[in-house]
Formats: sequence, C-alpha cells, structure tokens
Amino acid sequence: MKFSPSPWSRPVVVLILISGLIASAASAAEGAGAPLPLPRRVVVPKLSGELRYDGKLDEAVWKKAAVLEPLWTNDAKGAGTEPTPVRVWYDESALYLGWVCHDTDIQATFTERDSKFWEEEVAEFFITSGELGRYFELQWNPLGGVFDAIILNSLDAAGLSEKMEGKWEFTAEGMRSAVSVVGTVQKSDDTDEVWQVEVRVPFRDLGEATPKQGDVWRGNFYRFNRTRGKAAELLSWSPTRLPSFHQPSRFGFIEFGK
Repeated sequence: MKFSPSPWSRPVVVLILISGLIASAASAAEGAGAPLPLPRRVVVPKLSGELRYDGKLDEAVWKKAAVLEPLWTNDAKGAGTEPTPVRVWYDESALYLGWVCHDTDIQATFTERDSKFWEEEVAEFFITSGELGRYFELQWNPLGGVFDAIILNSLDAAGLSEKMEGKWEFTAEGMRSAVSVVGTVQKSDDTDEVWQVEVRVPFRDLGEATPKQGDVWRGNFYRFNRTRGKAAELLSWSPTRLPSFHQPSRFGFIEFGK
C-alpha cells in the first residue's frame, strides 16, 4: 500500500533476541513502561487438495488449514466488530490464503490492478522470508481487484519504520485469486453478509523455494472494514500498536509445519 495507514529461517535463540528488541522498540514508541506482548505466531500445516478458485472455500482442504482469528483493531484494544477468520496452508509449490470477511455493508468501486484499494474495503497480506526491510504487499478487494508490490522499508535502530518506497512494477505472475460475495457491493441501503477471498501465492513469485519444516517467515494479515456512517476499522492479525500497518518489526511469526 502506498504509504497509507493502512524470514526468518534462523535459530530460535535469534528469534527470541529479535522479539525482545521488537517489544522494547514498540514500547518506547508508545511511551509505555512495560514491554508490549510479542508479535503473534502461527504454525501453518502442509496439506494437499484441489481448488476450484471460486472464493467459496468449501473444499475439504480448507477445513484442515490453520485458522487465524480474531483480527484485532491495530491498536490492540479489541477485536473487530465483524469477524474476519483467515485460513492458511501450504504445499510444495505455494501458500494458500482464505479470507472470510463478515460485512453488513460491503463497499468497493476499484477494479483496476494496483488501485488504492485501502481507501475502500480490502484484505491485505504482507510477507517476507528474509530481512524485515523488504517485504511483499498483496491485496484483494470485494470486486476481485488485486494489488501487488514490493516494499522497501528503512528501519531505525529500534526497528521502527523511518521511510518507505515501493517497487510498484512488481507483479505476482503466478498468483491466482477469486472472490465470492453474499450481498450487494456499494449499496448501503440493504444488509450484506460476507465477502470471501481464495488465494494461491506461488513461492516462486516470492523468489523462494519451498520452505522446509520449521522455517519461520514474518508476515501479517490486515483488513480495512468500512461501514457507511462509521469510522473505518483497521484490523490486524498481529497488531502493530503503532499508527501504520507498515511496521515489520511487529509482523507475526509464520512457521511452516508438517
């Protein structure tokens, strides 16, 4: 995302040390006396299964995926008013994401690739297998719009973002996604139910080979939820507790399981 509020395969000791620095940095940024909780962690199962890519998430493999819930407000003061469980799994070739965005007022107008989807409603995924200062940003909106970019984020000594730039020309060539909607998009005088996103992200699009069991990457799952007449909700799986989603030191730990 273009500067809107909107891997680690290392020994465990290194992760613990880094996590301590992360908590201290974020705590200092908020002026808090006690360290913040560590970023969240998930073990993603390695599965297999055929998908129809229709956004319905009704294939059997989705029932075996890791489930991330709830998504919290990014200040970590509470869960979102409308649930957003996210399902995650992987196989030899790709990472699979399934978003279920409960939504009584689905708002979206953008369809062109790399539009400013965060100005409406959008699901976002940030991911890196290596340094925190370089990560992929992927987005999908209720109309099937897609955003993909590489973000270069300069971090200060405390691990907080100082300056960002994007490689907007990046395209995830092999990525597949589909959206299903129960409701009417951009029509606030009725009551909608849900929009869902089904995504396949090939590891080769991320410049990576298949992760080994036990490998740990860093990433986060976000949602902009908007309802006409109400303030926008900025939701996170691992809340950054800072004004921006672009705080990679607060990304969660994504461990590849068996």
